[in-house]
Amino acid sequence: MNPFSSLSNENDSQQQPPPSQTKNNKPLRICCYGSSSKKTLQHYIQEAYSLGQILGQRGHTCVNGAGATGCMGAMNQGVLDTQGNVVGVIHEIFVEEGKGSDWVEGCHPVFQRGRDKNAHLIVVGGDDLQERKKTLVKDADALIVLPGGPGTFDELWEMACAKQIGFIQMPIVCVNVNGYYDAFRDILERAFRDQFLYKSPSDILHFENTSQDAVDYIERFIYHGIKGARKAPIKRKRSMIQRMASMYNAPLMLFSSSVDFEDDDDDDCSDEDGIMRDNLSLSRWIPYGVTLMTGVALGFILGNNSKTK
Repeated sequence: MNPFSSLSNENDSQQQPPPSQTKNNKPLRICCYGSSSKKTLQHYIQEAYSLGQILGQRGHTCVNGAGATGCMGAMNQGVLDTQGNVVGVIHEIFVEEGKGSDWVEGCHPVFQRGRDKNAHLIVVGGDDLQERKKTLVKDADALIVLPGGPGTFDELWEMACAKQIGFIQMPIVCVNVNGYYDAFRDILERAFRDQFLYKSPSDILHFENTSQDAVDYIERFIYHGIKGARKAPIKRKRSMIQRMASMYNAPLMLFSSSVDFEDDDDDDCSDEDGIMRDNLSLSRWIPYGVTLMTGVALGFILGNNSKTK
């Protein structure tokens, strides 16, 4: 018996047609976090099922923890009911010995081998859950976070930290059902006021009240937002040699063993990049010029002193 069968009928009248597609709007790979608890309240279940349906209808791939219950189970059922694409990621400890990967404890039936061609199950190893976390977000275009418990909190904050530092640039959207994530927004705003954040809270997490609004926001962000944005660099302290070089008014990278310039294919690149490269190439000779001129001046002084004697 399908525990989510009643949700399909409830959502039929609420289904929204997918947005108009253009050749530039490729289907997205969206990682989704959420509860797996059997005690998850019905209004959270309903919103999770709606998210699965919307992703399936719009041709996006839903990546999640493959759960059979809670928000994950409802989400997977929503994708299944719309013949959408879904990827589940689990740790190998949940594969029961002797039964093979055809039977995985706690997984939604859609992930049983041969059940559905649009469903794919990835089993990862490791001594902890880090490999599973990495695989969930690998190649993801965006992240949607449904209500959940400590496991969901852990995943959400880890990605929020990665975005603040600059390791990722993808949008992270919390589905704030009944104000569930209000406390998260409040703590980010407090941290920003107390100067613990490098970015404003809205640049780290975005909040929407429904799954429909969350997917709409992601599509606007990716399809119509800033394209080709470069990954924010991580600033590192200058070495002692670089600091010494600055005494001669030399650029910071003069004594670097190598200077790495990215060859981006962005159409926004201008000739200024080439000029910068030329200037930096010339600036490498400044220390030699300074040394030469210092030697000449010293020789001139010593020569004059010898003549006066």
